Amino acid sequence: MVDFENISKFHIKEKKETEKEEGFEMLYETYHGSELMETLGTQRERNEKTTALFTDIDNTFYKAGKENAMAYLTEKAKEGNVPIIAVTGNDFNGVHKRIESGELPHFQVIAGSVGTEIWVLHKSEDGKYEYKKDEYFEKLLTEGGFEREELVKKSLDLIKELSVKSPESRFDFQIPEIESAWLADKTAKCQSFKISFYFFADRQSLEQISKMAQEYFPSQSVIICEEINYNSTLSPDEVVKKYCLDVLPIAKGDTVNYLSKLSDIQQGIVAGDSGNDVEMLLHSGSLNSVLVGGYKPEAEKYIGEALTVKKRGRRSFQKIVQPDGSIKAIYIEQEPGQHQAAESIKRAAEILLRAEKIKIIREKRQSLSKS
Repeated sequence: MVDFENISKFHIKEKKETEKEEGFEMLYETYHGSELMETLGTQRERNEKTTALFTDIDNTFYKAGKENAMAYLTEKAKEGNVPIIAVTGNDFNGVHKRIESGELPHFQVIAGSVGTEIWVLHKSEDGKYEYKKDEYFEKLLTEGGFEREELVKKSLDLIKELSVKSPESRFDFQIPEIESAWLADKTAKCQSFKISFYFFADRQSLEQISKMAQEYFPSQSVIICEEINYNSTLSPDEVVKKYCLDVLPIAKGDTVNYLSKLSDIQQGIVAGDSGNDVEMLLHSGSLNSVLVGGYKPEAEKYIGEALTVKKRGRRSFQKIVQPDGSIKAIYIEQEPGQHQAAESIKRAAEILLRAEKIKIIREKRQSLSKS
């Protein structure tokens, strides 16, 4: 298992005694002078709590037809020196191409491949942007016991077993030829800390396949979510859907917590819409969570199970209990037909800002009344 508990001992904003710690130079090279640390530094200079937005990309921050809301959030974040950190299932190269095309903004950090690779934005003196990879994070994942060759071999056993027990599931690697080539000579290009599958299932067989995968990979994170592009073509009453299954050393929530501890982010929002976002929505410390409009059924199911009050009604923010027993707030879009993706993040942020203003006013009144 990967241990991020001690990551907060590094204070990248300035060199102190921690520069003697193993890994400090790697982290300092990646984060010092980055756009992430610059924006957080500006917040500190204003005596503000350090704040950031962690967000999934597709159907959360970006959605076709909702580009105006994304642009609004991007502009407001820039005005307030609030970093936007993308935590996505897409790999870095795919996200970077979309940034260069103008479809997406320059995120201060890209945590790609379901949070298993971290790239940090820097701006050179001539105004050009470049991303630096967090090699120390990769080192931690390598040391955490993700033996890819062994796991791929176990995957072949799982595929074989399901071909007999559940042939209709068509359970297989997302790109079988690449995994076969990689297993043969390790030269095929693949995602180092991610093994991905596709399969078809109804609700009952989905639970069975999920249980089997957990048994095959007990020391890894097994994440399942709907395959959006395929399922969007199905009729609403279709019970058999296509799913993605990822075997990972960590989940998105681990990456969010790593970055929060490393850069001392004290508050903010984490947003998502699907099954691979659930873990970071539920287990991201004190960050406020947002389940955006257009959310997938599996996300609604698991988030709903975690609510302290099961009948949600139309309350804006509700409470969920974290594993350590602490309570955190989550916004679940109550009008998903009208407000989706970045529109939901915008609405949640506005509610939080109003609540903060009300709190300040009340504190001033209390102070005046005491005086």
